[in-house]
Amino acid sequence: MDARVFMEYYTAIDVNDLLLKAATIDDDVGTTLRLHLISERLIESWICACCNNAGLFGQDKNRVLVECSAKIEMAINLGLPEHLGKAFKVLNSLRNDIAHNPIKNSIPDSRIQSFAEKTDNHIRLSSDVTLSKRYVTVNSPDGNEVATVTMASDSSQNRLKLCLIFSVLMQEMMKFVASKHDKQWDNDFSQHQYSFTTNTTDSTKPT
Repeated sequence: MDARVFMEYYTAIDVNDLLLKAATIDDDVGTTLRLHLISERLIESWICACCNNAGLFGQDKNRVLVECSAKIEMAINLGLPEHLGKAFKVLNSLRNDIAHNPIKNSIPDSRIQSFAEKTDNHIRLSSDVTLSKRYVTVNSPDGNEVATVTMASDSSQNRLKLCLIFSVLMQEMMKFVASKHDKQWDNDFSQHQYSFTTNTTDSTKPT
């Protein structure tokens, strides 16, 4: 698998801007839709890399339209770890709930719990630093701290808890992609900076 193809496709959209807006907008729907867009891009990037074709899905009027749920199954069939796939499925279900039902405009605790559980199941394969031991710090565009949230924060912080889980899921996905790369490196795989960062609770915060 060529991670360069993965990064070529993945970075063709402005991931940093989407993450920044997802973390700072005060809107559960907006956050969910932006994170889902990135997650779908991650899934497509994995498929493209496995097929060694960054143009696999086409673009503009020639874009190949495939349901996100089908893409996730395809990615799993191409070697994406099952627990990562299940975590992406939870986010996709949340997105569908919100996108197709105007009454649902908030992120329920049940989805947060399920998303965290599926992500933790993958983390436990290689680490004991599960989500309960992490926190997320969100910064504004000018670098000022907006908020710090843990999985123990109350339901009013579900939007930022979603960001926390997703940031960890994204990191795990990147680590897995790097581990499967079988070509020569010619770029910095870890060069990307994001608008929110995750840490373990023993690395200073929270109080």
